[in-house]
Amino acid sequence: MKKNYCFVLSLFLFGTMLSSCEKSGNYQEFDRNEIYKHLSSVNVRDAKMIYTKEGTNTRSGESGTFGGVWKIDQNGNESKLIITGSDGKTNVLNIYEINKLSDNVLLMFPDWYDTNRIMQEWYNSHSDDPTHIAIPSEPHGADTYYAMLLNKETEKLYRFPENVSTPDKNDNISTDKQGNIYYKGYLKGNQVLKLSPETMTIEALLPDDIRFDNFSVTGDGFVVYWNGNEQQFNCRVKCPGGKIYPITDTYTFIFSGDLYSVRDNTIIKYETVGINDLKEKIICTIPEDNNYWAFTPNYVRNTVVINGNLEFDGEQCVKLDKYVNIGNIRTSKAWYILNNTMFSKTTMKDYQESQFQVSEYEIQSLSANSESSNIAFTGFRYSDGTNVVGTITESDEVVINSIADNGNKIINLISLN
Repeated sequence: MKKNYCFVLSLFLFGTMLSSCEKSGNYQEFDRNEIYKHLSSVNVRDAKMIYTKEGTNTRSGESGTFGGVWKIDQNGNESKLIITGSDGKTNVLNIYEINKLSDNVLLMFPDWYDTNRIMQEWYNSHSDDPTHIAIPSEPHGADTYYAMLLNKETEKLYRFPENVSTPDKNDNISTDKQGNIYYKGYLKGNQVLKLSPETMTIEALLPDDIRFDNFSVTGDGFVVYWNGNEQQFNCRVKCPGGKIYPITDTYTFIFSGDLYSVRDNTIIKYETVGINDLKEKIICTIPEDNNYWAFTPNYVRNTVVINGNLEFDGEQCVKLDKYVNIGNIRTSKAWYILNNTMFSKTTMKDYQESQFQVSEYEIQSLSANSESSNIAFTGFRYSDGTNVVGTITESDEVVINSIADNGNKIINLISLN
């Protein structure tokens, strides 16, 4: 029997007041809402990119590898991301990690050390017997128990439900036309979970005990899920209205928010009928047969490249004059491959290939996405070993956005636009 779970986050807007605590003998249990009453917002609205610095915790003076989460704003200025409390005080808790879920929603984890510090302070002020204040002593890390959702535009924080798994930064995270966020999580088994940024609710979409390996989502919120690494072999489509629609074709793909499949050498489109059904429509014939299909969106031409040598525009599929080299570094304008210091680039506009070299910097991490034409990177400068945050523009120019103080290494880079 299908069960529908919906978890309301908006009721847990940070600033939640301390609730009553249970007392047993001389021991008072820590009320975990004590952590959340300190939190209200984060100064992230103008952030262009965010990253973590390794180094000394400058607020507490602790030696270690954690130097806080920082941002570069639209004007190129660097500053630390700071949590503001409901009482207006700042720096009540350090941020350890932030992951991007969509253009407007970020997933944030506080620092394990700081949450333990707040727990320690609470025990000291509430326990009848100070000996009962044993707390784990991990130095620094992401405290996943206190995960939070951050609205980038309003800068408000929301508590993540305790009984729902959080998205992993390496997971497949999808969005629909309304901006709803979908990810594979765990709730009484594997699930596709839907997060609504408007209401800050999370909803489980599939029946209990469904086994699947991956999924994708159409623009109208029809969820396609399947077993195996590729989107193929007996896909199922979960309609927003509840119906599950089987597709027996070998391969399926989503283009411009619509669902398509390959049947022999024919492309089929699945047009939505209301919120609970699909209607098949034959679109065109593929000019060659193949046992394997790979589909790559071209954001400039508004097409999809198939197998590197075919192009589909929603109405017809044509064979390209030459093979398109598609690298694993993908922006809104080009595909890239990095080999040592050499970038190989293929532009989406005309599939022209070129190369350029970044010879003055050691690139240690990259951040690229389909919403920006730039590549953000962290690394160090060969001339003096200084750690830097930089941008490679669409015109192959290297721009240094920030230079780390005291030689602190920069990690966990996320480009926001």
